[in-house]
Amino acid sequence: MMQFLNTCIVMLFRKRVYIAMCMFLTGCAGQSYQPEETAYTPVKSQLQAHFSRWSGTPYKYGGNSRRGVDCSAFVAMTYKEVFDIYLPRTTRAQSVIGNEVSRFSLLPGDLVLFKTGLLDRHVGIYIGNQYFMHASVSKGVTQSRLDNPYWKKKYWKTIRPTNHLLK
Repeated sequence: MMQFLNTCIVMLFRKRVYIAMCMFLTGCAGQSYQPEETAYTPVKSQLQAHFSRWSGTPYKYGGNSRRGVDCSAFVAMTYKEVFDIYLPRTTRAQSVIGNEVSRFSLLPGDLVLFKTGLLDRHVGIYIGNQYFMHASVSKGVTQSRLDNPYWKKKYWKTIRPTNHLLK
């Protein structure tokens, strides 16, 4: 009887270790970002630092300062200040300045574009882990998730500028 109990305890212990390892490994595999994003940690850090300086800046159509900024001006200024790269001023011009990439191949610094109306377009900068920063009409400069139902429905395409810093 004692040997049977010892065998049961050993099996139970092994089962708990197995379950714990499965939970740990499953948790690690469940990360939503792509492995390639880790190589872009410096870019992510630079973008986050830039965002922290602009966070909460109100939206202003045609604006290009901290008193008020629109989405394409925010993107152009971010690229100039963070990467010393000039981008066109308008969303339409920014939508054709590079190579289109799959939404499943996003890298920090890519431009994410949305069709928000019949003729209206919106642009932001992907920063990793499904987040992008942009100048929102309702919230000003903010971060949003690509998998948010609104943005997921409005997603148009991703552009990697041809003169992107980290080709």
